[in-house]
Amino acid sequence: MKYLPFLFAVIFLAGGVTTSCRNYMPTQVHCDTCCDTCKADTTHHPCDTCTKPCDTCAKPCDTCNINRDSLSHAFEWSQFSIPGETNLTGCWVFGPNDILIVGNNLWHYDGVSFSLVPAFDLTHNSVKLNGALSGYSIFAFSKTDFWLVHGSDVLHTNDGKYFDDYRPGAVNACWGSSPNDVFIVGNVGHIAHWDGVAFTQMSSGTTTDLNSVCGTDHNHVWASGRHQANNTTVLVHYDGNQWNIDDLSNDNQVKQNLLFSVWSTDSTISHEFTTVSSAFVYRKTDNQAWRIDQSVPNQIPRDTAHRVSLQAIQGNNPNDLWVAGDWGYLSHWSGKTWAKYPALFDYTNLLYGGGQLSVRGNTVCIVGFKNNNSWVAIGTRKE
Repeated sequence: MKYLPFLFAVIFLAGGVTTSCRNYMPTQVHCDTCCDTCKADTTHHPCDTCTKPCDTCAKPCDTCNINRDSLSHAFEWSQFSIPGETNLTGCWVFGPNDILIVGNNLWHYDGVSFSLVPAFDLTHNSVKLNGALSGYSIFAFSKTDFWLVHGSDVLHTNDGKYFDDYRPGAVNACWGSSPNDVFIVGNVGHIAHWDGVAFTQMSSGTTTDLNSVCGTDHNHVWASGRHQANNTTVLVHYDGNQWNIDDLSNDNQVKQNLLFSVWSTDSTISHEFTTVSSAFVYRKTDNQAWRIDQSVPNQIPRDTAHRVSLQAIQGNNPNDLWVAGDWGYLSHWSGKTWAKYPALFDYTNLLYGGGQLSVRGNTVCIVGFKNNNSWVAIGTRKE
């Protein structure tokens, strides 16, 4: 287990300030109200820390906001290697003690140990799938209803054990709004849609390889991709009728850094929030313009002019967002600030890669390889 940076230790040791935050000022509005009360009655005020003139009230409030933001980044990390595995390419968090992980085999983490999940190809006489899943990624609706995809192979289970095997074309990633509304994307701009019965091919409008797909419902789906050999990148959007290339694909900075991953959610009811990652993070809400966030702390220490490529992006909501990249790089957006986790990051190790990421609630899982072995890092938010 590795612990968080020294900053977080300082925050937790500063118990007096933290207690003041919790008991005195849960929000900025409360502080302002307290200060107004202080002005009106400096003798019988309701806030026992409001003993000085109101100009000094802003200071504890600011401190509380800073500490609250820092605490949102506070995670404890455990790192593992699964014996017999050299690289892990997919993970899905259902809960802190309930995680599926894909390597050459399918594994389940119960909070203590990893166990092999029996997996059989029902389409091909129930042949064993374990030992032949290298390179697969995972998308899940539940522990008994999930998809494994790689190359030209799409595996789907309704019981968590027996898989139907489909070959709808090239596939790198999968996302769905429901079990009867699933999109797969792959090389040369390939997209297919599953309606619960069969796959239908779709025209994407691009021949660039697509590596990531996410949406909020059937009428709001995004896919991103890149072809590093010829330095092309693309972001496409589906509106329920057709796929169109988004203008962000033509941004010079985007074309230089390429797009690696897309994530989308409803930031509030009926408001679509979408982010994509490259060396930076780009955000948009509904039909508003894209906004670039260059504050992600992913500069490479030995060459600060260059940044770690953000190969995966995922979150619980727009103010609880994660990005991951090579060398164990991981960073969290709280809605106010980004924080990276140096305990995981080692840019000097050329045999260290990751970027497959899953987030749910207070649990984060990232998988990859390290020193010719499999690598798993699981983070739990301190509460």
